Amino acid sequence: MLRKTIFWAHLVVGVSVGVVVFIMSATGVLLTYEKQIKDWDEARHVSVPLDNQQRYTTDQVLAKLQYMHPQETHFYIRWVNETGRPIPAWAGPQRYLISPYSGDIIETGQSWLGEAFHIITDLHRWLALHGEEKAVGKEITAYSNVLFLFLIISGAYLWLPRKSRWSAIKPHLLFKTNPKNRHAKYFNWHHVFGFWALIPLLVVVSTATIFHFDWVNQTLYGFYNEEPAKRPKREALPELVTGAFSYEALFQEAKQYAAANIADSDNQEWYSMWLEFGRVEGQLRFYIDPSIGNNPENAYALFLDVNTGEVSRVQKYSDWTPGGQAWTVGRYLHTGEYYGLIGQTIAGLASLAACFLVYTGFLLSWRRLVLPYLSRRPVSSKP
Repeated sequence: MLRKTIFWAHLVVGVSVGVVVFIMSATGVLLTYEKQIKDWDEARHVSVPLDNQQRYTTDQVLAKLQYMHPQETHFYIRWVNETGRPIPAWAGPQRYLISPYSGDIIETGQSWLGEAFHIITDLHRWLALHGEEKAVGKEITAYSNVLFLFLIISGAYLWLPRKSRWSAIKPHLLFKTNPKNRHAKYFNWHHVFGFWALIPLLVVVSTATIFHFDWVNQTLYGFYNEEPAKRPKREALPELVTGAFSYEALFQEAKQYAAANIADSDNQEWYSMWLEFGRVEGQLRFYIDPSIGNNPENAYALFLDVNTGEVSRVQKYSDWTPGGQAWTVGRYLHTGEYYGLIGQTIAGLASLAACFLVYTGFLLSWRRLVLPYLSRRPVSSKP
């Protein structure tokens, strides 16, 4: 009776949220290598200096942004530790891609790939709804995710054969080469995909709850006797005040600091370095990252005094509270990035398996719920 109850609950819930689960899973597949693809998209514009051209300095890039946006006081510049790489820079919300030698604007706003990923992300998070409907989309994806978690757990229970013999278990582990019919094929697929994707899907779906529910964050931080961290509201300074040191000189100081504090095992002191202007008075914030943005444990924030050039403070991952570290682990487990490229690949394959689970689940549900009804309908006689 218990098995029958769980089966029907599994079937009804699957039919109810299957479309939303498919959308979240399919977009999850498309977002698997988002950071690598966007990094490659920028790297396509690598340039070579002509006639001994010098690299644009940080001050020149900032001056260009200020010229285009004289009323803006909050700027970002991202340097990549590769010769000839273009310079992504932001004046408030406006993004530019700037040539490192000529200073020409290569790209204004996001590239078509960036825009595509933006749309896919919106679809993944809130079904691409906007305005007042965005909150509705968030609720739908949040509770669909919880019900998906129920489907995974109940599916694992239903996967277990009634008799624990190898002959009963083996058909649920491998794809059948010669299934008896289409129903048998989809039934086999549903079990095989469900088994091999079980653990990754449990991780991906359960960690997604930290983005949706306050009570999950309360529980997570409460385990460490902490309150959930609230993102501080930081206003841009009314005006950008320069110090005694040029920004390029401070950038060189940050590079020297990074070289003396190598973070990763490949002996590369940094891959990208974000410079933030106009948020902390009298200081320039550098976010030094040895990866493309998927390894927060080795990244750190460096604050330099614009008047003395000295280090004001350094904020590392180890300086975060235990609750904050646990939340970050959950965030990167969701995308698989916590385990690097291998983790991303596993998370992407698990999301792809979820698409097949929805597909085969709908086909099996059609056979059980609809076909019996259609077969019982009387055939009308033609006049």
